[in-house]
Amino acid sequence: MARLRNPFDASTIGSATSVAVIGLGRFGTALALELMAHGTEVLGIDGDEQVVQALNGELTAVVAGDATRPELIEQLGLADFDRVVVAIGTDVTANILTTSQLLRVGVKEVWAKALDERHALILHQLGVHHVVRPEADMGRRVAHMVRGALEDFIEIDAGYAAVRLEAPLDLLAVPLRELGLQVKHGIGIGAVRRDGSWVIANPETRLERGDILLVHGTTAKVEAFAASAAKRREP
Repeated sequence: MARLRNPFDASTIGSATSVAVIGLGRFGTALALELMAHGTEVLGIDGDEQVVQALNGELTAVVAGDATRPELIEQLGLADFDRVVVAIGTDVTANILTTSQLLRVGVKEVWAKALDERHALILHQLGVHHVVRPEADMGRRVAHMVRGALEDFIEIDAGYAAVRLEAPLDLLAVPLRELGLQVKHGIGIGAVRRDGSWVIANPETRLERGDILLVHGTTAKVEAFAASAAKRREP
């Protein structure tokens, strides 16, 4: 029998402000706490009673139980949630069984963690809406940062990215419309961070020393721009 810690407001189940997270390991816990920090109500589920005890009071509700069991899915009303995350990362069988149960009861959006390519393929074949591979995604992100002079790298889609980098000195004090960055480099500047705050860039924006730029474009173009910008900043 599942054991519930903290009352979960049933009226919010299925709303845009509630998410169920199954599997409270490092990834699942970090995800759940981040959701809570941004105002989302979170129902956390894990088979380890100690994990549940540790998160008691940290999430809207935490449950100790086996999510591969149809009875638990029904008991917790997970079919009524629009979004459920399967963050089970140590037991592939439990991950797949739980995911299939959620799909069977008609959860609108299932996010599932995959351990490797074969696991991801199975999840896709099951019809999972969103398959995530945190370790692989972070590995790719860091690889791009290591290769270039990037402060951050976010892959928006295959072959398209947004990166954060310091403004090159030769671009300062000139309106963006006169720099012709899209024509010359195939990139755009979406926002500028100055004095600790981000502002949306426009054609009249003039860059200043120390500005941090949010640059977007194809992965090859933004990396090439970042590499050339780094060389131009060298003394």
